[in-house]
Amino acid sequence: MAIKRMPAALFAKELGAAYERKDGYIMGATGQDPRKWPADSHWFTQYSGAQREKALYWREHAQRVWDCNGLAEGLYKDYTGKSINSRARYNFADWCDPKGEGMIPPKYRVAGAAVFWGERASDITHVAFLYKPVDAAKPRGDWYLIEARGVMSGVCRTKLLSRKPDFWGLMTKYFDYGAIQAEAPKLGDRLLKNGCEGADVKELQTDLIRLGYDCGRWGADGDFGDATELAVRAFQRDHKLDADGVCGPKTCAALEKALAKLETRPNAPRLVKIVGGKCYVRDAPNTSGKKLGVAHAGDRLAWLGEIDEATRWLKVDYLGRAGWVSGKYGKLL
Repeated sequence: MAIKRMPAALFAKELGAAYERKDGYIMGATGQDPRKWPADSHWFTQYSGAQREKALYWREHAQRVWDCNGLAEGLYKDYTGKSINSRARYNFADWCDPKGEGMIPPKYRVAGAAVFWGERASDITHVAFLYKPVDAAKPRGDWYLIEARGVMSGVCRTKLLSRKPDFWGLMTKYFDYGAIQAEAPKLGDRLLKNGCEGADVKELQTDLIRLGYDCGRWGADGDFGDATELAVRAFQRDHKLDADGVCGPKTCAALEKALAKLETRPNAPRLVKIVGGKCYVRDAPNTSGKKLGVAHAGDRLAWLGEIDEATRWLKVDYLGRAGWVSGKYGKLL
């Protein structure tokens, strides 16, 4: 039987309702009424000190309680009647496609999208969900998040660009995001590894072949098989990267650099790509400039045609405003 999926827009609406109700947080909860639990039950004794006092506060004052992934599990159960017992890291691993590392790309900033925190994908410890744009006229900019952040915070509203997640994904196994699911992912939108298929895989294969790497008998067929993995590993070794056979942000950056050396593209739009990690965007070409926001590895910002002679900072368009990024992090494509 096909899995019934909850409309992501409805999911986001219910997230907003949980925030407006001032719902609470209890580890392991998926939307239960905490007043039905005895005060000496495990739901509360799992905490001590100030945290236990806060847990008992939620028992007295919250209509419903959740933990971070419990928001998705519980609201899905409200809609379908089906229970899912999972954790944030399994959400990322099993529910999400497309998905990727770092800041969620603008094209995937839609209501109900998930963002995650953790050192590695296998160690994800927290998830939050996109609620609505901070500025309705700029849906590709900052978004409000709804998250069950911890027993001391409850269900709260935060902002995407200030929270700086480590991973992102559309939970397409259980939620319906509509037309965006039909959009073909582009190279760099998600991690690519053996078993992946799609237009972004074909783009990766085409780039590798242009650079002299053999992708096997079928060439650029959009199917990431053993031959493509061997080609990725060879490219990574040649460019002093971790040769894990997975095409992520660092491998994509190295591909772009290698292709730029291979040929010039005078008619291509000039972009500044953020490499080497997160960096501030400032209103002046130095570290004394006012911070306008944060750019993340893999972000591409429109170049405004200026490079400061003294500092080598690059002028870019940042959310509709002129800003500057250090040449240490911004590379002109």
